[in-house]
Amino acid sequence: MCLLLHFSCAGKKVLPSPTPFQDECLQGLSFDSREDEFLADSLKIGEKLRQNFDLKIIDMAIALNMVTDLENYLDDDKERLERLELKTRMIAKIMKMNLELHSLMSAIDCEEEKSDQIASYLEKALRKKERNLTVAAIITGAVVGVSAGIILASDNPQNDWAEYIGIAGGLTEVFLGLSILKLDRKVIIRHPKNILRDVYIAEERPIYFPPSTWYYFNSKKHSQQRISLKEQLVERWDTYNLTDEGMALLLSDGGTYSPDLLKNRSEMLDQLESQLSLISKDLLYFINHLQKLY
Repeated sequence: MCLLLHFSCAGKKVLPSPTPFQDECLQGLSFDSREDEFLADSLKIGEKLRQNFDLKIIDMAIALNMVTDLENYLDDDKERLERLELKTRMIAKIMKMNLELHSLMSAIDCEEEKSDQIASYLEKALRKKERNLTVAAIITGAVVGVSAGIILASDNPQNDWAEYIGIAGGLTEVFLGLSILKLDRKVIIRHPKNILRDVYIAEERPIYFPPSTWYYFNSKKHSQQRISLKEQLVERWDTYNLTDEGMALLLSDGGTYSPDLLKNRSEMLDQLESQLSLISKDLLYFINHLQKLY
């Protein structure tokens, strides 16, 4: 009985996180507000830019705060040295935005990896508990079989112990089987800076999101379908068909996570990172067109 209690009852169902979840992932990511600059740049778009570039290029120029520089670069009266200085300044802005973008993607990848690691940690704890219960069931079956055999071998027709032991052993094995089916392990995770919530719900830019990236991520101007990268992502997230309780936890400051919900969180973070990586592709498209000028 002591062995049975040890195997079936030992261990907590809700565990503390084995590692800090957010300490280093978003550390150092903080950007000043530049939303007014994007509005000002969007109002500066002249006919010359519209004649020379498509909407994707123009919207990226707004994100880079480069509208004035790009228009000056198209000025035929500019000296070669002036044009070179302009081009150098524009490339520096492109590199800055690219570094900011990849620093954010690294932070998202950090959280994604932690979600995967903690999910694996919980699954290992579940497998260990399942193995222990299986061993207990095997031992119980063996003990019952041997005990019943010994009693029957004594050839005492008045002895009912074999039946009693058989019934007790059967009930014990049923209990252990049900315990295996009901196995559960959860972990408490805290994420007060919730990237998923800030992307899914927030209208204002989170402080750790680079302004240029946030602008381009939310802009519809560069899309032929007039749907932003953010809206495309949220639409995919809505197809997850999570329960209201599960979605509420994913968009909260944290709580009690199961392995499956941690994997859902990891997959959503991976999709966010992939969506942001499309901005790198558009940056490359922009710089390729810039290199073709003069």
